[in-house]
Amino acid sequence: MVSKSLSALYASGSNANNNNCIVLETDTTNAKFIIFSDQHKGNKTWADDFAVSEHNYVAALQFYDEAKYSYINLGDSEELWKFKPQDILPVNLLSFAAEAAFQPHRYFKTFGNHDIIWKNAIDVSILLKPYFAQPLAVYEGLIIRLKNEGIPLDVFLTHGHQGDLLSDNNGLSTWIVAHLWMPLQRYLRLNINAPSKDFSLRNKHNQMMHAWSSQQRNLILITGHTHSPVFASGKYFNHPGNSISPAVTKQKITPAYFNTGCCCFSDGDITGIEIADGYIRLIKWTGQKNMSTRMVLEEISLAHLMNDLQESNQ
Repeated sequence: MVSKSLSALYASGSNANNNNCIVLETDTTNAKFIIFSDQHKGNKTWADDFAVSEHNYVAALQFYDEAKYSYINLGDSEELWKFKPQDILPVNLLSFAAEAAFQPHRYFKTFGNHDIIWKNAIDVSILLKPYFAQPLAVYEGLIIRLKNEGIPLDVFLTHGHQGDLLSDNNGLSTWIVAHLWMPLQRYLRLNINAPSKDFSLRNKHNQMMHAWSSQQRNLILITGHTHSPVFASGKYFNHPGNSISPAVTKQKITPAYFNTGCCCFSDGDITGIEIADGYIRLIKWTGQKNMSTRMVLEEISLAHLMNDLQESNQ
């Protein structure tokens, strides 16, 4: 199911009439992207997982905006399983303003499973009009197509919930989740066994994403969803409170899968993926309210990565 969904979404990027997955063409010299996911913005109460990370998130976006990056918001930006839109939107003005600063040409949004209501163009145009210039396109996937004199590379980005029967790209299930299941979740305060909450399932989900991406040629996959940062497939970053460990394998791991982590760690840190200066980097923003600091946790040049992919495909 995961493989089928990812393959269909990636293939749709080749359809000129498709509005679900868009292609951004550039090269390794000019590419300049910051990718964050899984903010899970809430209502600023004790149940809001994003509130403690808001300062680092806003500081990071201001830094990247000033440096003229493009921002890819990779989904689950609002926690619509626990809260209603009218409870979230008015109390997150700072983060919405920081995001909207990248409009009109440097802001790209995909939907996840916790903010899947933004898949509905009518909801977006009505509910988000006070915060973002309209029309605001919301996609399921994006492809950054790096064209170089040597080896081409597609960077395929999506939230990563593909294959989830409750929230995958199906019109009926989308409507059921947005209008029936999510209100029921809020009312009963239920929490399903999702990858973002169960560490063993996180590992399995990341492995499924890697299994698909490693079978493609000249492609890397970047997702969110699991809240577990992954760099070049086999390297898992162990954030405090994140007990996930690298998968043990005797085979060489194809460096085809990356995961942004999340913007709602309990200590206020946020993690993301940068593509800039000819490199791809796993970064963390950390600090208290008086100062936020950017840290590079892992990095590899895109040229080196392309060569590694070619060797893995031989």
